Amino acid sequence: MRIAIFSKERLFLDAISGLLVRNMALRIVARETNISSFVTSAKSASAQLLVVDSEKLDADEVQFFLGARAGSEFLLAAIGKEFASADTIIPRSSSADEFVESLFALAPLIPVDERSSDGRRSYGNANNLTKREFEVAQFIARGMSNRAIAETADLHEQSVKNLVSVVLRKLSCENRTQVALKLLNPDLEPVLG
Repeated sequence: MRIAIFSKERLFLDAISGLLVRNMALRIVARETNISSFVTSAKSASAQLLVVDSEKLDADEVQFFLGARAGSEFLLAAIGKEFASADTIIPRSSSADEFVESLFALAPLIPVDERSSDGRRSYGNANNLTKREFEVAQFIARGMSNRAIAETADLHEQSVKNLVSVVLRKLSCENRTQVALKLLNPDLEPVLG
């Protein structure tokens, strides 16, 4: 998931960036403290998700974000106060795990322009995966066991085993680590063998 982060506070921006850079399935493509530079950087880097510290935004700045978002397919995660039309609001008091969970919850909503050869929509960076397969791939990338995925996604463990096999095959990966790397960098070809 390609993420652009905005905060007027450099220290808060650095803290959020540091938290997200550790997660292999999340890629920071823009970080800004200036609102107009942020939108320009996010668009040029093809960001999929805007993470915006809304705590110190005034009404004009909120309108600027909404206008910039109207012509794009960004998802919007607001940190702090309520933000009109945000896809999720993340309290500033959230733990690191809660923060990352909130972002991963948006992954199935990320629009992708490409469709597979059979006309099905592709999800995230993984072409030809169904929505459920992409969800399982995201869980794999986070290092979750089949049992943990089953509990989180409300599936039977055997169903998860089957989905993991399908994800490995469709992404041409031999193991779970390669799935994580593939989601991080879709152009990366796994070394087989």
